[in-house]
Amino acid sequence: MKEFRIFYSVITLFVLIMCFVYWSRFMPLLLLTLILCPLFSFIVMLVNFFMVGLKVTPSEIVAEKNEECGIRLHLQNRFLFPVSPIRIIGDFQSHHENETGFSKKTLMTDVPPLSKSVVNLPFRLPFRGEYTIRIYEICIFDLLKLFKLRKKLNLQARLIVLPRDKYPVDSGIETESDTESPASIISNHRSDMFNSLREYREGDSIRNIHWKLTAKQDELVIKQPEQSLNNSAVIFNDFSAEFDDDYLTRRMLDAVLETGLAVTKKILISGNGVISCWQGTRGNEKYELTEYSHYSYLFSAFTMLPQVPSPKNFGELISLFSPEIKEHHTIYIITPDLNRELLRVLEESGLAMLNGAVVITFAATPAESEIADYIQEKTKIKLLEINDESHYFNLV
Repeated sequence: MKEFRIFYSVITLFVLIMCFVYWSRFMPLLLLTLILCPLFSFIVMLVNFFMVGLKVTPSEIVAEKNEECGIRLHLQNRFLFPVSPIRIIGDFQSHHENETGFSKKTLMTDVPPLSKSVVNLPFRLPFRGEYTIRIYEICIFDLLKLFKLRKKLNLQARLIVLPRDKYPVDSGIETESDTESPASIISNHRSDMFNSLREYREGDSIRNIHWKLTAKQDELVIKQPEQSLNNSAVIFNDFSAEFDDDYLTRRMLDAVLETGLAVTKKILISGNGVISCWQGTRGNEKYELTEYSHYSYLFSAFTMLPQVPSPKNFGELISLFSPEIKEHHTIYIITPDLNRELLRVLEESGLAMLNGAVVITFAATPAESEIADYIQEKTKIKLLEINDESHYFNLV
């Protein structure tokens, strides 16, 4: 805009000088035109300012990770003159590598007279969580690009990116290795009593099938075991790990979260309970899931967790809850940062020498070889390393 003003001022000054140097009827008329044109252009811009409207749809979006979605900006011009250009300032995503969110950017567009214009803004986000897309203001320029008017806005669209569904590998066939795996230890110690029946769901173990009723009803019927918190598995989710690379930090935060949800779902489907522990916005949190309907709450709570690491040390969470969980048969510690400090906490809490303790780490951030060797040789912990980018992982 600055260059247009300078250019227009130079032309006007030149015509004014020519009016004194070279007398002609044309020169005063040209000078008058140069004076009146900005006034006319300003009036048109002022009317456009009140005749242009902006709306954002949809107001809420639920999407999967890396799924392409987007919002639409609906611009309407109810005046006889076009609005060109119009500048929209809001939160938009750049399509650069490793772009993880939205930032304040400017979008230039135009709207023909007496018409509507729709601007599609696609985006694709690699991490779960809640995002807010805001439109802060629009700027309208006059025809000569000499003036502009700003209209403050408070338009928002809410975006929820869901965690990925991950699946612990389960062939559905009971083998000797299955019965000795940490995932099945809890099943071997659970109560043989059951208090309800239900239809078969994908992922149910064949051990829970009620064969007599299945034969009578000609459809698979599952025995729902009697729940006992003493027979529940415990999952410690480490949301405190932080790395030098912010992208890797957020990737590992999601990896812990998605793995914790997957293990929780597998145990609940098998008819057992889960106690999930993590450090959230309210500090150290513990949630007991005794039936599958409780899973939706945990899924929602994990989805909305902040996308930054917890400021508290993960070892504090284990030290706080370890005295009351030693009677449980299976304990999962899911962490991307298996370090000496965490190993010390596991030894002091007694979990290192507890049968059924499983530490799950990730191939992207492997544990030091010395720590891994020490765990295998000096503790009873089962150490599993999985690929966080895969939808499937093995708990055996």
